[in-house]
Amino acid sequence: MGRLNSEQKGGRLDMGKTTSKKMIPLLILRILWKHADKENMVTMDFICNRLEEDFEAERRMTRLGLQKLVSSNIRQLNLFFQETQWKPDGQKELQICERTVANPNQSGGYIKTYYLNGRLFTDTEIRMLHDSILFSPGIDNNCAKRLLEKLKRCASKYFGSWFEFVKYREMLKRTKNAYIYNYLVEIGKAIKRSRTVSFRYRKNGRLTDKVFKVSPYFLIISGGWYYLICNTDGRDALSHYRIDRMEQVEMNFERGRDFYSVESVDEFFEISKYLEEHPRMSYEEPVSATLLVDETLVEAVELEFRITSKMKAQDNIFRMRIVSTKTAICNWIINLTEYIRIETTSDPSIIELLCYRARCIIELYQKA
Repeated sequence: MGRLNSEQKGGRLDMGKTTSKKMIPLLILRILWKHADKENMVTMDFICNRLEEDFEAERRMTRLGLQKLVSSNIRQLNLFFQETQWKPDGQKELQICERTVANPNQSGGYIKTYYLNGRLFTDTEIRMLHDSILFSPGIDNNCAKRLLEKLKRCASKYFGSWFEFVKYREMLKRTKNAYIYNYLVEIGKAIKRSRTVSFRYRKNGRLTDKVFKVSPYFLIISGGWYYLICNTDGRDALSHYRIDRMEQVEMNFERGRDFYSVESVDEFFEISKYLEEHPRMSYEEPVSATLLVDETLVEAVELEFRITSKMKAQDNIFRMRIVSTKTAICNWIINLTEYIRIETTSDPSIIELLCYRARCIIELYQKA
């Protein structure tokens, strides 16, 4: 067979250029999407230069003819955006904006510049999403990199220039489970279809031999990690498991247990109540405590225990009530005894535990 010519190849030349004028609107949008924003507009010459990289104009077409062709397509695109009221961000109508800028080197003393208005995300919103991914421990490194690259494509090439002085330090211990989002999809399907799910689970870093079978009900996020709230086969109560610690997750054909047939569930069940009863997604009993906190650590306590209420007890000291596990409270107090003191608690044994840990520390370092 003979070699295909450009027309037989659907209007594409060997060098990757198209000869179809129907492609020009898409090429213009791609140029403006990548190379222009409100602070960095591009000229007609710039658009034509970039267009010539992908479009093979007719030999008889002059530069002026190409400019007129581009102008005509810009008008048609704006007319289309106006008629369809296309608002990618839900507020601003997509539009190719034209602005006249003084330029003494041009005939007439001015030059026209262009940019695309009404993008799906502003640079600030992309930065917020970008940082949310960076600071999400439930996303593995490779997945985070892929998401960040895709997210940057939603902005112009100038994205980040306003944030170049922001420096990041890796502070997170990320999950190493590369299949976490596949598992989330599989579990989501099982919840929707009322099917059971089977998986193996990693405890204390080691994968157990036991295969768990559960009836899944809710997927939640707590502390940056994904959890499944479910009923474990053979038990008559709700359980929860961290998704990134699961392996070999599979949806079964077996129908799951009805949610309201679980003993600890009634018609007044609220997921928020369950989370309150399991602070930090722990199976420890929740403990309340009233702390006397030095003002220098008030913000840290608010952040750690997710509380916002406080009362000034005396100069530089605030009274704060928290609800958490005994382990979490002890770990905090033992490290910050100089600044935080327990005033009252629903579980007096927490004081005994603190004293025991303090004695262990003293004995350890006295021996040393």
